[in-house]
Amino acid sequence: MRRETEMSSVLMGLLCLVPALAQSQVDINAATMQNIYSNLDARISPCNNFWAYACGNWSFNYVDNFALAEETYANEMLRVLRDNRLIQRGTAPRLYNNMFDYFTACAKNQTEELQLPHELTFYYFEWIRAMARLRKYGLNGVFFEETADVAYNDSLRFVVQLKMPAAQSNYMPILLFKPEIQQLERDLRALYEKYRRNEPLLQSWTLGRLKQEIPQIDWQIYFRELLEVEPSDTELRVEVSDVEYLRALGELLRRCNKTSLELYLRVQFANFAREVNPSSGHAPRVHSCIHHMRALLPLGMNYIYDRYIYRTRSQDTGQLQTIFDSLRGMFGKYLDWNRLQLSPQQIQYLHAKLAVMQLKLGNLPDATTTEDFFDSHYASARFSRSEFQQNLWQALRLRTRLQHAPLLQPGATLQLNHYYVNDDLFRARNAPYFEHERNTLTVPLIFLQWPFYDHRQHSIFQHSLMGFILAHELSHAFEQDGILFDFAGNESPLGMHIRQNSKFENALQCVLQTPTKSLRERLADLNGLQLAYDTFFGMGHDSQRFEYQPYAFEKEFPAPQLFHLNFAQFFCGRLPPAIGHDMDDVRVNEAEKNLHQFSIDFRCRHQSPLSSCEMWRPASI
Repeated sequence: MRRETEMSSVLMGLLCLVPALAQSQVDINAATMQNIYSNLDARISPCNNFWAYACGNWSFNYVDNFALAEETYANEMLRVLRDNRLIQRGTAPRLYNNMFDYFTACAKNQTEELQLPHELTFYYFEWIRAMARLRKYGLNGVFFEETADVAYNDSLRFVVQLKMPAAQSNYMPILLFKPEIQQLERDLRALYEKYRRNEPLLQSWTLGRLKQEIPQIDWQIYFRELLEVEPSDTELRVEVSDVEYLRALGELLRRCNKTSLELYLRVQFANFAREVNPSSGHAPRVHSCIHHMRALLPLGMNYIYDRYIYRTRSQDTGQLQTIFDSLRGMFGKYLDWNRLQLSPQQIQYLHAKLAVMQLKLGNLPDATTTEDFFDSHYASARFSRSEFQQNLWQALRLRTRLQHAPLLQPGATLQLNHYYVNDDLFRARNAPYFEHERNTLTVPLIFLQWPFYDHRQHSIFQHSLMGFILAHELSHAFEQDGILFDFAGNESPLGMHIRQNSKFENALQCVLQTPTKSLRERLADLNGLQLAYDTFFGMGHDSQRFEYQPYAFEKEFPAPQLFHLNFAQFFCGRLPPAIGHDMDDVRVNEAEKNLHQFSIDFRCRHQSPLSSCEMWRPASI
């Protein structure tokens, strides 16, 4: 209890500081240095364990960077969502009214257990019809995954994607004593283990062809229930992987007892409902509602934040675009050096991808999108100010309907000016992310605040933290998965040929010498930090050749050391749980270990050799 009290006290102190940072008299650079010094543990050698050196006192201070950003965001959104006068003077009154009603009901709700919607009461149970109904409310990946996305070789054409689940779900312990449920669990796990190691071909079919190839599952019923119209055998396009798994699944579920299947699906949905229901935990209920809505109603929440709270878009857009362009410029120099000895056609392929890559601030449609689009987007919602459970089921159905709506349009093409990410998420993204099909790097609006970024910060702070983040995401376009996508977001044989290059493979094997949860994330860390460093200091920078003048806000650390320290600040704290990432200390130490300049900058006794794990930077300058 004492630890929680101390953490709350320190966090509240910093929260008082954040609004003050918006005032011109507060020195944002001094505040950033205060943050660095509070995390620093000078008792530890930076050469031995840099994360422990840069972040060793973070646990003593009990401050989480993302918790701080979320708290600030929630407080600002509360101020707006509690003022329904904005409905009258706002540019999208219906959208704001929907968000206001949903938030009001959520804030009042104190019920932990949700009553299942009436539509999920089955008088005559069919597992495929039940799956479709549950999918409408957001449950996915129980027996198979179904998503509405773009085609692998046509980033504008919408298709249905079908595949086996990424992993088996957890089961309620109370069911373990029921023999029929135990058997179903064992059969599903056996099926998953049998087919998960396969490298299945992706099949592109019409619905009619799908019904012929996998007749064990009644797809007509599934899509009729899901789309709420009679699907066309010729117009509805599907992309199917794991064909043998789906055939075997259909046979297995045909043999299962209907009562057991119904019970199993009800338990799965009950677990899902508990996850999607905003839980207060240690945070106030109103804050939980804000972050719940960020995930479930992203367009509305981003629109409100952008229009009523975000005051520095013009400064941020210009500044971050300049940083992003400088990173692209340096990466272009990497390509010209041609470390991998690629063909002229392959280099042109990479340059074309780099040239049209976009930076997007906020998960919102194109800037040319009319206000009427936003105002009518949630027109079908009938949110109440008192019945939160009904609102929740409506919001889940609305999200699925919006995801699948393009499939019902002629040609089912993606409208780029109206595009925004509308995933099946329980918790909204806080950190930037890269979309291969869009060749776009998106920075969530919640991320565009101190301690991550402020347009008034000195350039060394901006380049060492935000520059690294942007470089990390840019690097995802050129690792072993991202390299397959061309400038338009389509898979290309040229990308596969580059991935099969012997020097490319050698870099992958070098990175794998140290165990990692994700090869692609490790590559993005290593290459991203090097790219950010080279962009700021220049390629071939050697800190031994310079005498650095102290900054006005910092006398002790010279510029290169300060660059490394501020980079590490992103990893000082409890980052949101991320699938496929190494622990924070491993990420920092591995990235710095592979950066030749690091040991020079900190005058380490044993200097790091030029890393052979680098994939694009020239081996020698």
